[in-house]
Amino acid sequence: MRWLVLSVVTLLAMSTMPTTTAGGSDKHWNGYVLDRSSVKNHVLIDQNYDYYSLQTGSHDVVVVAFIFTTCPDVCPVITSNLIQAEKQLDDIDYQFISITVDPGSDSPAVLREYMEDFGASWPHLTAELDVLEEVWGDFGISVITEEIENHDHNHDHESTEQDNESNVIVVMPDGSVTSDEVELTGWDQLTAIAYDNDWSISSNYSNGSNTITGINGDDAPADNSWHWELHAWSEDSDSWESAASNIDSIDAGILALAPNSTDDSSITVPNSDNETMFYIVQSNGTTLSSELGEINAWHMSLGALDSFDTNLSQSGHSMDSINGVSNPPDGSWFWELHYWSEEYTTWISWPLEMDLLNDQNHIAWAPNSTSSEIIPEPGSEMVHKLGVVYPNGDTEMYDGTYFNTASETTAMAHTEHTFAGNNIAFETINGEVTSINTVDGDYNLYIWHDMGDFSHWMSTSDSANESMLVGDTDHYAWVADGQDASSLASPESDGEESKETETSHSTQTFILNGDWKPKVVFVGYDWDVDLFVEDIKRAAGTTNDPGDSSSGIPGFTFVTATAGLGLAIIAASRDD
Repeated sequence: MRWLVLSVVTLLAMSTMPTTTAGGSDKHWNGYVLDRSSVKNHVLIDQNYDYYSLQTGSHDVVVVAFIFTTCPDVCPVITSNLIQAEKQLDDIDYQFISITVDPGSDSPAVLREYMEDFGASWPHLTAELDVLEEVWGDFGISVITEEIENHDHNHDHESTEQDNESNVIVVMPDGSVTSDEVELTGWDQLTAIAYDNDWSISSNYSNGSNTITGINGDDAPADNSWHWELHAWSEDSDSWESAASNIDSIDAGILALAPNSTDDSSITVPNSDNETMFYIVQSNGTTLSSELGEINAWHMSLGALDSFDTNLSQSGHSMDSINGVSNPPDGSWFWELHYWSEEYTTWISWPLEMDLLNDQNHIAWAPNSTSSEIIPEPGSEMVHKLGVVYPNGDTEMYDGTYFNTASETTAMAHTEHTFAGNNIAFETINGEVTSINTVDGDYNLYIWHDMGDFSHWMSTSDSANESMLVGDTDHYAWVADGQDASSLASPESDGEESKETETSHSTQTFILNGDWKPKVVFVGYDWDVDLFVEDIKRAAGTTNDPGDSSSGIPGFTFVTATAGLGLAIIAASRDD
């Protein structure tokens, strides 16, 4: 990860200081006089996530304030001053606009909340950084950007893990495709090691978990005087500890099974070179141990597939059924194993038992009548999200995985596909979702509105049978009545970096005429609202422009930083 440091510095200094300050007369402006060309039009984003053309409408005078919502004192005063100024402008055709100088923190939703807190009614705008840089430049704000290395030593390791992910693809006889990452559990590890060493394992399966009842005939007694207990080696304490997870949930690693009466210190200390060792301490104190050998296609199937059965021969395992679909008795087809060849970038069939196929990152199961060209390439899947906001405010986000184009998929079809893939029950009436995961409610369709840094969930008037995945949006959500999607996570948030900001306390408020030509700027916050209103009326043309007088104040240019006139924002991206 890298830290992005954005420094925004407002340099307000005068080439010629005014002979009078705020509190001027008919001959002088009250603010600092500017002599610049008109500001160009720009399209920004307002507090409602709508695009806003900066020069929307035609007004006699425009006030532009640069603020940031995390400002603890200056900006709130500026906003309050503008609210007071509005009360004196009933006879003026004016437009107030506030523009953030901290886009990392000031999302449209944050700006909207800021407006509500202060009772402000005028547009509060943000935008992508490159757009704001142009606006800041037009108003004389200099932006400096630099990148700083944060010396995160885990970066390369995480990339390596991602590059080496293994998966198993299954093409069902009906053409549907799934892809699952290989994640070996303690149960998978014990199953494989027990097969390799001819251990006998007895267990009871209930509520999605196996309970070990006996190993090699050493059964836990009926009087429950002891039971088999799972242990995991802790690298932190350099000792054995009772496992916090059951054997079906814990990751494969350095594990042990022993009667719960066993002193943990008596269990063999593992060799530091072992990564997948299993120790068995029997009730008589005898210890067995074995390491999971080279990962083969059977191991990969154990670690990826939810349900499958095999036929066992002297050479190993061959596939009999996957997800309840078995090789047909008439022999019209059978489950065939394929492996992905990086050299030839194609799938190659494997005719032998799955135990004999080693050292592969990607394997696939498909009926032998399936052409290898039909099996999707590893990593070719596309994930489109489906979010849910339940009536009580709880949220969930589900993955809908597609291996072929999803461009002809409606929102309802995406809902059916995604919920089915995640084993989530749902009900509909006349195309409306009325129950999700047994939670009844009136659910409304939302779409993910892609606006770059300002992407957000928004409701849609299209029905779930009209709105099209990819064409209209990449992600959908169902939101219960009485809730909104503000609490629902971004469907594109995986691995994203967030920004924190620290700010100083100075800002500027500009008064422009109807041609968007800056006339004066008020610096800081301790300016008099009545004098500010006087300059607004002058810029609107309702009073004489003191710039027409020979005694007017010369304009100033931005040449150097003056004490008290600087504003710096440092936005540092970091992991949440």
